[in-house]
Amino acid sequence: MGYNKIIRYANTIETYTYGRHLPIRTGIRRNHKGKVLRSDLADDGKDPLSSNEHKEKRQDNARRAALVFRRLVSSNLEGTAYPVLITTTYRDNQSDLRIGYREFHTFIKALRHKFGALFRYIAVPEFQRRGAVHFHALFWDLPRDLCDTERHTRLIASLWKHGFVYMTMTDGNDRLSSYLTKYMAKSFTDPRLLNQKAYTCSRNVKRPIIQGGISSYGVESYLEECGAKDPVMDKSYDTHWLGTARHRIYKISTENLQKNPPENLS
Repeated sequence: MGYNKIIRYANTIETYTYGRHLPIRTGIRRNHKGKVLRSDLADDGKDPLSSNEHKEKRQDNARRAALVFRRLVSSNLEGTAYPVLITTTYRDNQSDLRIGYREFHTFIKALRHKFGALFRYIAVPEFQRRGAVHFHALFWDLPRDLCDTERHTRLIASLWKHGFVYMTMTDGNDRLSSYLTKYMAKSFTDPRLLNQKAYTCSRNVKRPIIQGGISSYGVESYLEECGAKDPVMDKSYDTHWLGTARHRIYKISTENLQKNPPENLS
């Protein structure tokens, strides 16, 4: 008997169909922010994977983490609450990511003190060519006139305190998920992020809804109920543990999205 899974976010439905049930997971594991949790060893305490297997596993982990992160960003790009894109940079060549994260979260506290706690954000660190840390961040529910007034007031820069701030009001297009994912994937494989998070986000961000253990009939019924017709992507591939897998992606029209929002899956 196979295993089916549905992932729902914004106007997108993804379905996975596997030839076998999910096994007990082993190997390198990361949390939802991309940080390494542990690496299972053989009974003699040695790592059973060869160097090539490690390389393949790291690449697979990076691809999987990028996919999970892109879904997270896309989950927050629905509706008309367009985010502001803010990039914070350092005046000095501050290259310690631990310090960077600490000072970025101090910046978040200053924003909450100034504008209230309702806004949400997703931020990705990147190292500039000179080695300094900077952050690319999408913010939702900040005052819409900030981008227009920042050039004159430098309010956000004064709250950041450590250098320059670049701000752009976006149109909420899903291309923003690709933009941030590009930096996240780059950071994920950077050795300077060892034992560090590949991104940070507020607790109130919207997240994809995932439901597994659904019958094949249940998957098809849900797709029909949501008005999902032809998939925009339909890919089959072989997996080591789960046999043949099929991954499909559907886009939902605005009309059907209003009738069947993502919350209907839970």
